[in-house]
Amino acid sequence: MAILSKIRERTVFLIVIIALALFAFVLTDLFKNGGFSGDKATSAVGVIGDEEITREGFAAEVESIVQQSQGRISTLQAAKQAWDNNLRRTLLKQEFEKLGLEVGADQITEVMSQQLAGDPRFSNQAGVFDEAKLKQFIAELKLTSPEQYQQWLNFEKSMAVNAKSQLYFNMIKAGVKATLLEGQQIYHQENDNLTFEFVKVPFDKAEEVEVTKSDIKSYISDHKERFQQDAKRDIEYVSFEEEPSEEDNTLILAEVEKLVTEGDQNFKTTDDVQQFLALNSETPYNDTFVFEYNLSGEFAQDILDLDINEVYGPYFENESYKLTKLLERSQKPDSVQTSHILVTYDGTRVDGSVTRSKEEAKSLADSITSVVKRNSSKFAELAAEFSSDRQSAADGGDLNWITYGALVPEFNDYVFEEARVNSYGVVETDFGYHVIYVEDRTSPKDVVKLATVTKRVEASDKTLNELYRSATKFELGAKKGDFREEAEAIEKTVKPVNGINKLDETIPGVGRQRSIVKWAFEGETKVGDVKSFDTGNGYIVARVTKKTKKGLKSPEEASAVVTPILRKRKQAEKIMSQIEDNNLVAVAAAFGQTVQKATSVNMSNPIIPGGGREPKIVGAAFAMEVGEVSQPLKGDSGVYLINLLEKNKAEQLPSYRSIAKEETEKRTRTLLNPRNSPIIEALKNSKEIEKNIHLVY
Repeated sequence: MAILSKIRERTVFLIVIIALALFAFVLTDLFKNGGFSGDKATSAVGVIGDEEITREGFAAEVESIVQQSQGRISTLQAAKQAWDNNLRRTLLKQEFEKLGLEVGADQITEVMSQQLAGDPRFSNQAGVFDEAKLKQFIAELKLTSPEQYQQWLNFEKSMAVNAKSQLYFNMIKAGVKATLLEGQQIYHQENDNLTFEFVKVPFDKAEEVEVTKSDIKSYISDHKERFQQDAKRDIEYVSFEEEPSEEDNTLILAEVEKLVTEGDQNFKTTDDVQQFLALNSETPYNDTFVFEYNLSGEFAQDILDLDINEVYGPYFENESYKLTKLLERSQKPDSVQTSHILVTYDGTRVDGSVTRSKEEAKSLADSITSVVKRNSSKFAELAAEFSSDRQSAADGGDLNWITYGALVPEFNDYVFEEARVNSYGVVETDFGYHVIYVEDRTSPKDVVKLATVTKRVEASDKTLNELYRSATKFELGAKKGDFREEAEAIEKTVKPVNGINKLDETIPGVGRQRSIVKWAFEGETKVGDVKSFDTGNGYIVARVTKKTKKGLKSPEEASAVVTPILRKRKQAEKIMSQIEDNNLVAVAAAFGQTVQKATSVNMSNPIIPGGGREPKIVGAAFAMEVGEVSQPLKGDSGVYLINLLEKNKAEQLPSYRSIAKEETEKRTRTLLNPRNSPIIEALKNSKEIEKNIHLVY
């Protein structure tokens, strides 16, 4: 009772303790998942406007994209594609809802008919989409397969979205139609032209100017949209690559040397090279002849100089120690011109639809052979009728010139060694019976048959363990001391990598290393943190050197872009302040320049000789009167002074309809560009978008 009494007395105390523990647990989870940072927990992979993209549905879409690609893209690439799909879909859906956009059943059916055109399940006898067949298909699906029917309902929803999309984009297309007045303006921009004299004073003719940090900051503030940036990370790393040691190299060499010196049945004396290679080599025996002219490499001539059954080596080639034994010498043609008729039967490797037996196939092949021996002109006709090799059958069975070794062994041996030129015969392979005609062969050339023992030099367990210890020791030292000094102490090169994005997969110099990128962007990873990563071919020890937040660039980050702009602006101001009158000759002399002339300059292509593209200068010239001299004008490549000599206006056209139509088509192509439509970009800019797929993939 005394114990129970004490528990009751301290109930409030216990509740407080438990509450604090739970609160600490929640805080830990929050911080772990970036709860108070810019990244939300990974239950959602992103938020578009006020709509979450759930992790479960997103993962299913990613998996579908990976499967459809058949391994051609990585999971992260599929996630990027799935995000783009979701973003476009969601932005359009939200826009449809805001506009109250609806479509009827007829519009959905129309879009569906476009999607299902050509599918025999939904087409009549004329091959045209049949709505009655569609309704019948849906009714049967609903009764026989509830799961597939649900998939169909999802398909119908996607068709409704497509119908709304067509309506939405058609409305936009109507709004961007070029008017006749715009057509007239475009015509005159392309055809009105000017002739003027000018002096250009390059910016570098001004006195030295200073661009301050305050100037850059002010410019960034005035042009915020141009200097937004995504979150980035800078790292540096040291590689510990998996490489065999000298000891590993010596051990493998000793193993290979024993194969020619020890035992009664060593490589020199064995009478079964195939079995010997199966037991002692990492590459199997290849029982084929090799043409001497095809042998290449540093040791090719030494191998060709061998006597029969003599062994060359050990020699080092392609990271391996090798022994090569010369088994045979001979001469063989390297190409043959041949034709064939392939007769298959039930059970061969091709034409699974054939029902004839093996005996029937052999009988047919023999019959065809008898016919073509009596009348060779029948070969092409019989190939077209009977050959299961439809590709060669289209050419009368002709295989053209075939190189030695390119055919299955039975076919190869027959056409290169057994058959006479201008003869017919039957050969059986796994594909069926071949009626073969040998038309011609090249003259025999020197060939050799070789057997090669291969032992790759790889890092031993001892070497791998030492590599792990070295990487771990460096990691611990770099965490406590200076990263670069620790690397220098063990003669390792530190490699910097700047501007890594959240969704990057590769690290320059080491390839795909997504785990390093994810770590660099984790909420708890700080500048200066060091971590080791297993690359599958060694280790990388990386350190975060800089974290750049998403948002406006700092003056330091924008300096490379902004400084030249502001320098030109200040230089232009200095030059313009030094020009006291509008006499072109005097201004040219004062700055060591010459008076130049520009002819046939128009707004569509505002190129000035010696100045390049200068739309502001040409635009100002079009606003002048003939004989007028401009005030100093700042261009893209210098300060200009202009004297307008001629203004030639093009003749009016009877109609500007064709120009307006062409402009409308150009605008429409731009708007409907599936890769970077300005409509989708505008919708993106109108929404708060949070993208967190980097936390999951």
